[in-house]
Amino acid sequence: MTVTAGARPETAAPAQDRGPRRPSVPTTASHYLIWALTLLVVVGPVVPIVLASLWSTPLYRSGGGLTLGNFRDLLTDPAWWTAVGDSAAFAALTTVTSVLLGVGAAVLLSRTDVPLRRLFAALLILPIMLPGLVLIVGWMAMWAPSGYVSSWLEINTFLRFPVDLYTLPGMVLVATSVAAPTVFLFCRTTVLAIDPALEDAARSAGASPLRALLTVTVPLLRPAVLNSALLVFAISFEALGLPLILGFSNNIRFVSTYLYDHWINAAPPNQGLVSAGAVFLLLCVSGLLVLRNRLVGDAARYTTVTGKATATRVVGLGPARWLPAALLAVVLAVFVVVPLAGVVMSAFTTILTPYVTPWSVLTTENFQAIAEHPIWSESIVNSLLIAGAGGLLTTVAIAVVSVVAHRSSFRFRGSLQQAVVWPRMMPGLVTGMAFFWSFAILDPGGAVRGSLWGIGLAFAVRSLALGYGVFYPALAAIGEDLVRAARTSGATWWQAAVSVVLRLCAPAMAACFVLLFVSILNDADPAVFLVTDRTPVMGLTMLQLAATSTGGAVAAFGVIQMVITLAVLGAGRLFLGVRAHA
Repeated sequence: MTVTAGARPETAAPAQDRGPRRPSVPTTASHYLIWALTLLVVVGPVVPIVLASLWSTPLYRSGGGLTLGNFRDLLTDPAWWTAVGDSAAFAALTTVTSVLLGVGAAVLLSRTDVPLRRLFAALLILPIMLPGLVLIVGWMAMWAPSGYVSSWLEINTFLRFPVDLYTLPGMVLVATSVAAPTVFLFCRTTVLAIDPALEDAARSAGASPLRALLTVTVPLLRPAVLNSALLVFAISFEALGLPLILGFSNNIRFVSTYLYDHWINAAPPNQGLVSAGAVFLLLCVSGLLVLRNRLVGDAARYTTVTGKATATRVVGLGPARWLPAALLAVVLAVFVVVPLAGVVMSAFTTILTPYVTPWSVLTTENFQAIAEHPIWSESIVNSLLIAGAGGLLTTVAIAVVSVVAHRSSFRFRGSLQQAVVWPRMMPGLVTGMAFFWSFAILDPGGAVRGSLWGIGLAFAVRSLALGYGVFYPALAAIGEDLVRAARTSGATWWQAAVSVVLRLCAPAMAACFVLLFVSILNDADPAVFLVTDRTPVMGLTMLQLAATSTGGAVAAFGVIQMVITLAVLGAGRLFLGVRAHA
């Protein structure tokens, strides 16, 4: 009989020594400096908003004291509660329609043999790569009551566009065309990751391929659906451009336009009340994140990928596959193709009407007007400067903060990880207002607030979470043994981080820069409270024009935005391997 002796207690490896360990890194002053600067820039600006909401006078004026009057005025204003109700109804309807369209498209285009799947998927994600305001302008040009296509249908056919864009349902329809692609991308990734062996088990029990797909795969999408639904609801609840452009004519007010009107259009601006409203927005979004965690529960219940990989298989729908294909074609034509065509047609014509053939009124006057108008042309230059410099500096900042947060033994690294995600839960209006009050306190002379650096800082903080989401997966894939090897050769921790980690993460940094450039270029909300006549930016200039005019200049701006965005994404894909839907 063979006896196997167990290891002696004194020779057994200590539990804390088993497995990979984080290298012991001495904390230096640089770690504390990076931590302090990150929290100051990301979380610090929220403090002045809360203080402004509790102060009786604007923070840049002397005197005043603590008061709850701003919250009392806000909560007793019937217009405020009307705006909250309209915003909640709009966000809820947009979330429902976006989830239905996005989840349905993700399942159909990923796990069935619907024809033209790749073309439909490319068209569906196109709105994500373009400024949302461009699609809104296109919808107005083509599907508004006086739009080109809707008017043509009334003149030449018995068909009518069933929804008035200037009503709440019409605004929901426009918002769905922008939000549904987000749900589609969230769910498509999950669908492709689900092991088809689970469906095989259901089919072995007698289920048909379609029933196995609906009863096994679709329920596993719950985390992706909840995450995307939360994001869509939060973005819809704080949307500014859509209600400002389409809701004005029917006096539809959302929370965002309520705050915008009381700051921009009121004389004098009621800044304390607006700050109280911003605190309300921030609390609502924070509550949504808590609700999401409660609803998802234990994420381990949805784990489906194990050590054995199985190739993804599609479900054959037979002749019936042409029905969903036709339905998707109609939806994408109405939601994407026609509005984008409307932007281009409006930009290159003096008037867009079915009574006049477009090629008889072709012109470049709209682009000439932009070139000759000093503020309009300057806004394009400023946006390119902010997006270029801001995207580059933000990429470097994200790389440095991520290395400290995930590759060091710094005692406060957990708070850094949370800080870079924090801006995702801050509405754009709140971000802009936070920096306005911060500059009012720290820079009373307005030297920073009135410069492109101040606006760029707000845009950069707003986009931190986006860049971090692109950079971190590449960082996590790099083994710590490489850093240990560099340090064994005599390199300091910072030298190892720069020469090994960041060098290997160069492709991810390139992807981060491209996406940050596009995000900053097309954003507008953070600039509402910061832009002056000397510092116009393209997104806000286009928003203000669209809110007061439906002329060709707005469409021309839209074409310029589309061309710049697609050129940057194309260059990133060609030279850096950055996919547009990263």
